[in-house]
Amino acid sequence: MSRERLGNRLAWLTVLGLACFLCGPWLLPSNSYYHRLIILLLWGPAFVHFLVLRKQYPPVPGTFVWLYLALSLWYWLVVALTLEGQDDLRELKLPFYIAFSLLGVMVCALHLKARFADFLLLCGLLGGLGAGWSWIDFYWVEGHRYGERVVSMGLWRVIIPAAQACGALVILTAMLGLTGKRKPWELCAVLLALSCYGLFLYFNQSRWVWLCLAMAFVGGSILSRHRALYVMALVSIALLVIVLLLKPSFLLNRGLSYRPELWSEGFNLLLSNWEHGLGFEEYWVKAATLNFSSRHPHNMFLDVGIRFGLPGLLLWAGLWLWAGWRAFRARHTAHGGALVTLWLYSGLVVLTDGTAPWVKPEPIWFVTWLPIALALASNLRASSAEQSPAP
Repeated sequence: MSRERLGNRLAWLTVLGLACFLCGPWLLPSNSYYHRLIILLLWGPAFVHFLVLRKQYPPVPGTFVWLYLALSLWYWLVVALTLEGQDDLRELKLPFYIAFSLLGVMVCALHLKARFADFLLLCGLLGGLGAGWSWIDFYWVEGHRYGERVVSMGLWRVIIPAAQACGALVILTAMLGLTGKRKPWELCAVLLALSCYGLFLYFNQSRWVWLCLAMAFVGGSILSRHRALYVMALVSIALLVIVLLLKPSFLLNRGLSYRPELWSEGFNLLLSNWEHGLGFEEYWVKAATLNFSSRHPHNMFLDVGIRFGLPGLLLWAGLWLWAGWRAFRARHTAHGGALVTLWLYSGLVVLTDGTAPWVKPEPIWFVTWLPIALALASNLRASSAEQSPAP
């Protein structure tokens, strides 16, 4: 078998693996199955594809490479300095997991070329069906009361992370599905998926996710000036107004949920461990005014700083800003408009809930590593536009 033919088969396996990563959480019964499918269909084929056809790959941006290497090295150093037992050694493999995932997205983008946006849209449509069926399963099959906050029927069983990941899929579906000319049945499929997402997010009652989606669509429309973004910005604002008029308790109840107190105490904890952080050591955030303790400060950036110190936080911020810059440069294309909106949304949504992204594939990846992966893929696709054949 020739290298090109082997590479083609590996690339299609990687495409299937990325589909499992994006859509699998709605259906799979356990994280072990999810991770095994990702290893088998995404990480493994992508790595072998790289080994076989690496000479045909376009150059990876040097800034990204150095930032990711520096961040990984610092991560390993912090884990070594805060090592409490042999179990902590297992965490040393996480940067490889993330690197293989980024590589998998690159392989899919280079293989599918212009069809990559359609592939992401298809995953978004399937995710919309998963969101709608989760609503049916939660209320009609499991028999929960309508006042209870809905979660996914698959792996996303925690309320806020489920909403965060769902919001990321909303942006991809809206931006990639409402741009360009669509046949009536295609437009109906997009609107059905968005309606299912809307139903899921409304009954999930994660207010900050609603606000972040609206702010991201408004910000994205200002930056990229896509008609679809203007439409989504108006629709999201109108929906917020309707909720405020018809069900104000959804937006106004629960106040700020102790976030200012948790952030203040989390910031103090960061300052007291600014050199290299606590690593994966368990910690608790408890303010004097609270009657309970939290396992994290409900702010991803604070959690990154607490666990990996100020150097780790600065390196993560550098990687995040690199992704934002790549998204900004591509903002006038449909894919770039989706990317810049996703980047804005992701940066906002983790301000009130989220932990450090150095974990196995979880919902937090949809608002951390997915925007970075799509920014990297966008850059490589632009670099490989004149190369033939692409890997």
